[in-house]
Amino acid sequence: MGAAPRRPREDSVIIPNMNNRTAPKTAPRPFILVVDGDADTRQLYREMFTAEGYIVEECDDGAEALGVAICRTPDLIVMETLIRRIDGFALCQLLRKDVATRLVPIVVVTAAATGGERARARAAGADLVFAKPFKLEEVVETVQQLLERSSGGAQPTVDSAAPSQPHVLTPAVNHRRESRSFARTRTTTPPAAPPALRCPACDASLRYSHSQLGGVSARQPEQWDYFECGRCGTYQYRHRTRLMRIAG
Repeated sequence: MGAAPRRPREDSVIIPNMNNRTAPKTAPRPFILVVDGDADTRQLYREMFTAEGYIVEECDDGAEALGVAICRTPDLIVMETLIRRIDGFALCQLLRKDVATRLVPIVVVTAAATGGERARARAAGADLVFAKPFKLEEVVETVQQLLERSSGGAQPTVDSAAPSQPHVLTPAVNHRRESRSFARTRTTTPPAAPPALRCPACDASLRYSHSQLGGVSARQPEQWDYFECGRCGTYQYRHRTRLMRIAG
């Protein structure tokens, strides 16, 4: 009997070979560290980020988050300022001083929209500051932009003594309405034609199953196509990034 087909790692995405000339390549999925003291908020972040194909790890206090970040450098950190043991401002400062994390993009969330709180976040080294209230979809959109900018090779220069000016995001009413009204649907007749793909594990032709339409808003639509391999399982192909990964 032949050996069982080898499945790709669960934490990888697969760059499909559209011309079928060379073997498919794999690329790591972005790793996001979420630091928030509220379990419900962390769960919302997890659901939204995993839907985008990111790996998510949660912490509920600053000391734990510092240890996780140093041991396994994340691609991006989202943190609340009001967290236990080490607050968000102090955590920012510590991360900027460590060689393993000094260039990691940091998004800070604060419940106080005062200039003083924003200045503290800026002085601590935050790349972006969200003042509550805001829509989580807006955080996801901003995280996508930061990760794409970072993966493009442009690394931010961080100077803890004089950090760059963070961008303070205040949600617009029109953007909220658009986000709420944008349909997220499952279909077998998507606007973009699903590509012809082959299984990266056994090289068999993949069978198209359905597509999921969604995204942050109508201005930034997303399409995920789902394919089945009778031997190796289900794969998800994302049109915006042209990457394929194991689904589920």
